[in-house]
Order: sequence, then C-alpha cells, then structure tokens
Amino acid sequence: MRPFAALLALCLSVPAVAVAGDRELLDARDRYLQAARVSYPDTPDGAQARYDAGRDLVEATLAAGSVRPRFSSLRADLLARGRAAVRHAEALDRDDGFRSEVTLAPLPPVSSVVGPRRPDATLARKLAVAAARASGAAGIWVHDLRTGRYAGHGADTRFAAASTVKLGALAAALHTTALPERSRWWYDVRQIGFWSSNLAANRIGALLGYAAVVDGLRRLGMASSTYPGPYRATTGYRPPGPHTRVTTARDLGRALFRLGAGAQGDARALRLLGLTRLQARAGVRVLASSQPVADNRGLLRRWLPGANLVEKNGWLTDTRTTAAIVYRGGRATVVVVELYRPGVTLREGQQLGRDVLRAAGLIR
Repeated sequence: MRPFAALLALCLSVPAVAVAGDRELLDARDRYLQAARVSYPDTPDGAQARYDAGRDLVEATLAAGSVRPRFSSLRADLLARGRAAVRHAEALDRDDGFRSEVTLAPLPPVSSVVGPRRPDATLARKLAVAAARASGAAGIWVHDLRTGRYAGHGADTRFAAASTVKLGALAAALHTTALPERSRWWYDVRQIGFWSSNLAANRIGALLGYAAVVDGLRRLGMASSTYPGPYRATTGYRPPGPHTRVTTARDLGRALFRLGAGAQGDARALRLLGLTRLQARAGVRVLASSQPVADNRGLLRRWLPGANLVEKNGWLTDTRTTAAIVYRGGRATVVVVELYRPGVTLREGQQLGRDVLRAAGLIR
C-alpha cells in the first residue's frame, strides 16, 4: 500500500503544480506583456527599455513553470513576444553576423595553472620593442600559466576600458546563484561573452546595482579599473584621454588568470573570486564562445588559427583592446594588448597583437 499511496499523492499533486503555474503565467502576462508591446523609439534609451521589457516577460514566463494544456498556447505567445522585443533591441546594439543562441564552447584543457611568480626581463625587453613599433600608446601583459613567468610594458597605465570591464558585470551575475545556467541572468551573461552586449551589461548593472558590478571587478583583482557609466570619445593623445571607465593590462591579465585558475579548481583563486568552480567554469566557457565578428575579432585571433581563446575585447574610436587566455599546443598563456591613439584601426591593433605573440614565442 505504501508505494500505491505515494503514487496517488504524486498524481494528485500534478494538477496543483499546474494550477500554480497557470496563476504565475497569468501574473506574468498581466505584469509584463503591456511593456513588451510598447513601440519604443530606436534610440539608445528606447533599445534598452525594449530589451528590459522583453527580458522581464521571458524570465517571468519561464519562472511560471508547468502549466495545463489550455495555457500552453498563451505561454508560447508570451515567450515569442518577449524574445521578439529582445531581438529588435539587440539588432540596434550590434553588427550583423552575431548570434544570441550558440552552443557554449567546451572548457579548454590545461594541465597546470601557476600565478605570475617569475618576472621575465628578456620578454619585457621584447615587449618594449613591440610597443615601440606601434603607432600609439601600448599596454601589454603576458603571463605563461605553465611556468608562472610574466612580463609587461605599460601594464599599469590606465587605458579606456571600453567593454572589457563588463567582466565585472559577468562576475556579479555569476555570483548570484550556485547554478549559473538556471539563473535569470544566464541569457545576459552569455550575450556579454558572445558579442559584448551593452544591453545585457546595463541590465545587470541596473538590477543588481553598480556596487555589485564594482565588487565583481574587485573580486577579479581589477583594482585599478572603474565602471562609472557612460564615457565620452576622446581627442587627446595620452591614454586614457577624458574617459572615466578605465582599466590596465595587468588588471585584465589578473582577471583572466583568476577565472582560468578557478575553472581548474584552484582554491585560492576561487576564494578571491567568491565563486564556486562551477560558476568559474561557466564564466570561462562563455568567454571562450566569443564570436569573431567585426571589431569583436580582436587583436590576436587572426594570428592563431586552430587555437582556443578565452577572450574579452573592447574597442572605441581611440582604443583597441584584447584580453585573452591563449590555449595552444598544450600551453596556456594570458595575453593582454591595449593600443591607444585617436583614430586607431583594428588592423593597427592586430599588428601590435602579432608582434606581442611573436615576442611571447606563441607564433613565429
């Protein structure tokens, strides 16, 4: 009788769960559908409002869970309307060729992860030569994760951060739940990694609070980086110009090292990050899924066919930046390249990236 009683209780509970889901679905419709149907202007503020309204509707609909068959068409319609609003907003925020739904890249294999312990004077001289060839001010950081050797040039100079400090938003969102892929922020986190979404980063900052984003930067080790909000284009020559959202090559290198080490289960890195290994792995996989479209091709990928990159790129009219962990031939190396000059081009940044990779012995 006991197995039968348990089965009967389970059967009786299903309608109750569905009824609860029905109520939550109707509540999602009543609270969020109207905002998602508004005809927002195709302006920065309008795009953000449309994105937020669509995301609110999608997340509330998904959170409703199971519903009875009579409500399945309503559920599908709400999801379709919310996702259409999101797509419309995203089309205004990115170049053609990006996709919002892709399979996450696997975690790149690496045998060991060692922090920056051994300064490499020879490499530092080579990096200085590479920087001298560039037309503009350069910030460079290279850290071999197998040996712990490191070197930099202008590594503590503050450059305009552009999108690179969205790492703080990513870390803040990952921190909210033990299961990142079931979080209400998971879609936004992926868009930051996939194509550097302004909309997603702004949503995280607005709803979690910018204090949480700044805390994310600090846990990543980005002590010299800032996340104050909008920035202005610059016409000066010395970095970072009038930009107030800034970072350094060393900060970016430290952030990627901590995430990479945390993904491999390094206890100290995880303690500093305030993340679990599962959360760190999710962050690394998202950054490994960066789509090489337009400016998001970055400064290194062109020279590294067949390599796996965990990367965050940033670009402005005066700054080009790539921060990456390069996995190639069983070797993992953090490489950060920043180049500043009014009017600097992607190609110029890539030329500096090539010279840095050669100095580090990653290409010939």
